[in-house]
Amino acid sequence: MNLPAGLWFILCLLTSFYGLGLSSSAVTISNNGYSGLLIAINPEVPESSGLIDAIKEVWTNASKALYTATKQRAYFASITILVPKSWSMGTYQSAGKETYNAADVLVAYRNPVYQDQPYTLQYGGCGEPGTYIHLTPSYLVNDSFVNIFGPKGKAMVHEWGHYRWGVFDETPTYGYNSFYQNSLGQIEATRWENVEATRCPVNLKGEFKVIDYSTGTARDCQRNVQNRLPEDGCVFLPYEKQLSNLTSSIMSNQYVEKVELFCHNEKIDPYNIHNKEAPNEQNRMCNLRSTWEVILDSSDFANANSPNVAILDTSPTFHVVKLTSSKRHVLVLDTSGSMGWKEGLEQMLQAVSIFIAQFVPIGDRVALVEFDSVAQKLTNLCTIKDETSREDLLNNLPTTAGGNTCIGCGLEKSLKILEEGGEDPTGGNIVVFTDGEESEYPFVNAVADQVLQAGSVVHAIFFNTNSNDDLKKLVVDSSGIWFYGTDVNSILGAFETLSSSNDGDVYSKTFQVHSSTFDVDKNSIFSGIVDIDSTVGNSTVFTFTWGQYDAQVHVVLQHPSGCSYSTNLVGIVDKCPGQPLHKIDSTFKVVNFPLPGTADPGRWRYYVSSTATSSQTVVASVTSQASDQTKQPIVVSSGLDKTSAGTGEAIVVYAQVSQGFAPVLDANVLALIQQPDGTVKELELFDAGGAPDVRANDGVYSRFFTSYSDSGSYGVRVRVSKTANSIKATHVAGSRSPVNLGTIKSDGSVSIDPEGINYVRNDVGLSIETGNFSREVTNEGFQYIGQAVTKTDDFFPPNAVKDLKAEQKSLTNSESGVALIFTAPGDDYDQGTAFRYELRYVINNVTQLADAFENCTLVEDTDVIEGNLTQPKAAETKETFLISNNFPFPMKGQVTLGFALLAIDESGNRADPSNVAPVAYLYSPPVVIQPSTKGDASRVVATMTSLAFLTVVLLHYIY
Repeated sequence: MNLPAGLWFILCLLTSFYGLGLSSSAVTISNNGYSGLLIAINPEVPESSGLIDAIKEVWTNASKALYTATKQRAYFASITILVPKSWSMGTYQSAGKETYNAADVLVAYRNPVYQDQPYTLQYGGCGEPGTYIHLTPSYLVNDSFVNIFGPKGKAMVHEWGHYRWGVFDETPTYGYNSFYQNSLGQIEATRWENVEATRCPVNLKGEFKVIDYSTGTARDCQRNVQNRLPEDGCVFLPYEKQLSNLTSSIMSNQYVEKVELFCHNEKIDPYNIHNKEAPNEQNRMCNLRSTWEVILDSSDFANANSPNVAILDTSPTFHVVKLTSSKRHVLVLDTSGSMGWKEGLEQMLQAVSIFIAQFVPIGDRVALVEFDSVAQKLTNLCTIKDETSREDLLNNLPTTAGGNTCIGCGLEKSLKILEEGGEDPTGGNIVVFTDGEESEYPFVNAVADQVLQAGSVVHAIFFNTNSNDDLKKLVVDSSGIWFYGTDVNSILGAFETLSSSNDGDVYSKTFQVHSSTFDVDKNSIFSGIVDIDSTVGNSTVFTFTWGQYDAQVHVVLQHPSGCSYSTNLVGIVDKCPGQPLHKIDSTFKVVNFPLPGTADPGRWRYYVSSTATSSQTVVASVTSQASDQTKQPIVVSSGLDKTSAGTGEAIVVYAQVSQGFAPVLDANVLALIQQPDGTVKELELFDAGGAPDVRANDGVYSRFFTSYSDSGSYGVRVRVSKTANSIKATHVAGSRSPVNLGTIKSDGSVSIDPEGINYVRNDVGLSIETGNFSREVTNEGFQYIGQAVTKTDDFFPPNAVKDLKAEQKSLTNSESGVALIFTAPGDDYDQGTAFRYELRYVINNVTQLADAFENCTLVEDTDVIEGNLTQPKAAETKETFLISNNFPFPMKGQVTLGFALLAIDESGNRADPSNVAPVAYLYSPPVVIQPSTKGDASRVVATMTSLAFLTVVLLHYIY
């Protein structure tokens, strides 16, 4: 079948990015075996052959456990371990395309909240892969952690569930209640009536205990009079011996010996069925679906990789490789005739000159190629050693434009450069800068296979053009990144991203802390401010470019102390030491101020004026590196949930703000979306827990983008800032391996691991103090292939609510009603204000809300005591409703109510239903009766056998 180039590119994008979320993983599965798993060791980790051996042992066990957990559907066939480039004592192969930034598993220093606890950074929703798994060297080599998190192989399968399949914890992580009121009551010897521990399945048996870690003892929990649940500090301890038919769940209690599988929804095995009533992230994010249902629906297993019992050896093949000491960049520059229009050549050369002069790290190698009707090598690969080597490259940049466009010629020439001297072109970066369609053979599609076979990585910067889908496809196929820009600012950001370290060394990374584009009129002065924080300061450069005219701009740079540097050599009253500091490049119209030593933290100011007769456009950019290796710099990373969208589809923009592995909260995060016509849309990102944000206060900010001006390419930059008067917030922990706090032995005694106390109260922590700071990052671009969005069009529904919570207003007053709390959706996803809400409920069988929302009972306006179903609040604000208790059931005892809602816009577009929010509603005041204080575990285990049949009957009734 022959497809048009544009449609073929779109299909490739959808295939390449579907379901990947923010993950850049190269993992594939074929014949039940995962290949391409990359485990990268942070450069701060000392070299250790013992660590390599531990990684191999842990993941060999993980492969065996995965094969069991997936019921013979998957195992790890091959794994690559990437060691830092500083490691020298071992024998390592050279890495190809492997980079630290693209790793599936990071082996690095402790997270301040998780400590040595394995966890997964999860940005996306249900079924969307995570970003990485984080393991510490201590966890990998220290066998004592088996007592806390269970066998390491099973713990890795738990994290793989988060990372690969986008399932969530079934334990009470992230502030969920450890206990809840069961709709049918619990058959339990501890006589806690309707109280259940949050876990999966409910047939995992145990007791409720308060642990005294100072003495290593435990006592039975008391009842909280206010809510009838166990007192604060009470935990669920499973029995050491469970019934033989208990096999799940890996996402709940992987440390229990008999737990090997995932909770499911298969009635043929009701003993291990998913617990849909438990208050946990899996039920909220996946709307009561079991982890096994989500896993089987993934692309790994939906139509492939059926169970294979013939696999006798699940041991992976390991490859240990080391990063090369430098990166190779071949800049392939378009100098065709069209680049001579509208200052295209000038802006390209300005950005390229700054890339060479400031961004390329010492030790990296750069070559230059230009192309028009043919391609010409301007330089070989030159190692950046000092200012002289940078100047040599700058002196070879092209200066004229003319002729046709042969991008294929440029690609062929760049490959020859990467292969010179018998070098392996694998992993070499080819950066194509172009503004238009091809017009000379060979075209990109004619040389694409040659490039891919060579293993080179192609990146592209599309300047003022939406053309050349073949080049975009080659970028995607070679694991590169493409950018879209219409000015020097956006191009600079693309080069900053491409020059960034890919080895995990944040101390040598160049951060863009400021960028601004502004116009300066004759006889006027433009002023700007830049906050330099204490985590950066080395190699700081203030850069200013100008265009349109040869008239140089004049800049005054003011130090936080008040002294100044200036391009004017006279008239400066309070000169800083070292004045004059600036360097002017009249050829490329660039002036920069390289600050000596470590820049002092604080608020810097710049003042720009011009002698041009007309308004002059100026771009200001400030870059800096970490101040020292004793303090982690503040880092911003950004991504998209996909890179292609059609009519009615939104693009989710994410940004993670962190210092080390600690999240930075209460930051101002702004996405700048550059549209095909060059205009920029601003989109504020939030970390408040409303969709698409997975959880509040975890340092991950996100938002839906729907304001497409037209079909074509879109560029994305993210600007982050924070001021000293920001709120001091608490950050939360998310997806991680559950902790074994202790077990109940067969004789009724309690076995407690004293180290477990370190992981009991680590759900929240105070946010770090950062002071004023700013950062900017440029993201990959995305393609919109749908209709232009006008004011009269309404293609987008409101977003689905993902944080609906329900609770009885007063447990002692049966007339009090039910309070509902959630984040308001918008008119177009999370933009604007919805038209009205549709709220429904069920009694006891809460799964009906997930299975058939429209068939559940509608809450009428007259049932609402507080709030208004027909007047929603603006998106991202908190909604609170109070629903009367006019529910059709006997006014006594207890029932479980379930609520869900959706928003509708003025055009009738309906959101997907929200998460289901269950609540145990008490019609009788709590009876203060303490449970039995003696737990005879041997009697309970015996009793469980006789009660198993009744439990099965009850579970069939529920589901």
